[in-house]
Parts: sequence; structure tokens; C-alpha cells
Amino acid sequence: MNRRQFFSLNLEGAVGFLGNFLAPQLDLDREFFRPPGTNNELDFLTACNRCGLCKEACSEGIIKLFSISQGAKLVNTPYIDPNESPCTFCHKCIDICPTDALHFGAANSIGYARINPQTCLTYKDVMCDYCVHACPKENAIKLQDGKPVILKENCNGCGLCVSHCISEAKGVYISPSTIT
Repeated sequence: MNRRQFFSLNLEGAVGFLGNFLAPQLDLDREFFRPPGTNNELDFLTACNRCGLCKEACSEGIIKLFSISQGAKLVNTPYIDPNESPCTFCHKCIDICPTDALHFGAANSIGYARINPQTCLTYKDVMCDYCVHACPKENAIKLQDGKPVILKENCNGCGLCVSHCISEAKGVYISPSTIT
């Protein structure tokens, strides 16, 4: 083994070690939402060239880009907040992505809905089913004993249930899904 092969082998081992050490932290620390078409955070960060085309292509105008104040690893990467504005899953962001950071075949979910019993009107004995009727996914939200129940495996986290919730403090919210 010559010196070049020795250094190459050691560099690959060091990068692999750091990648295995840091990769779980990237998804565990993530409390924000990526646009549809992402797999895990490490794959996304290494593939995204921070061009901003996804933001420009978003017909809903919900894709934003992180600024430097959120840190160097996130700067100019896209994020959305379905708790503020819902995502229609039009996939224009995936279509325009030049690097395949957003791609078809990735998990087609950005999170999942959760009911807040403290603010959901049905837990205050008020008859309400706005979130159920707003949901575009079949069997993602159903009423059980007059209260909404989320079927996590059917929910894509679009946020339409949040935007249609009539409770002032919002009885439903979207949590990010961290896909490993």
C-alpha cells in the first residue's frame, strides 16, 4: 500500500465515522418542515445546492429559505410551516429541483397532524368536524365518540386541517416527521 492509498483509506474511514456520528443528530434536532420529496436530513443537506428554485416554483408561496441566523448548515435551504399555511402537494418544487434533493420516490409526507385536547373544541363538548372535512386524505382524520382521531399512517402533514380549524387557539397542529 502506497502513501496515497493509506491516506485515502484513512480519510474515508474518518468521514464515515463522522457521518455515522452526526447523521442521527441532524434528524433528531430538526423541529422544522422540509418541502415534500425529502428523505433524511443528511441526504437533503448534501444534495441541496441552495438555488432557491423550489421557492420560486411554489404556487402557494409557502416555501421559505433559511437565513444565516439559523446557522451555516441551513442557510438558503428551503423549509415550510404547514401550521401557518397548508401545502397542496402540487409537487412543483420536486419538478424544478435540479439536484434531486427533492424527488419523487421519497416519503410523500412532511409530518402528521396531532390533536391538542386543551384547545380542540370537541374536548369542550362543542360539536365540530371542520378538520375532518378539510382533510384531503381518506381516513387520515376520523371522528370517534365525537372527537377527532388522527391515523398517522394516512396523514401527510399538509396542514389543511390546521387552516380550517375554527378554534381560536387551534385544536390541531402538525408535527414534523423525521425520516431515518
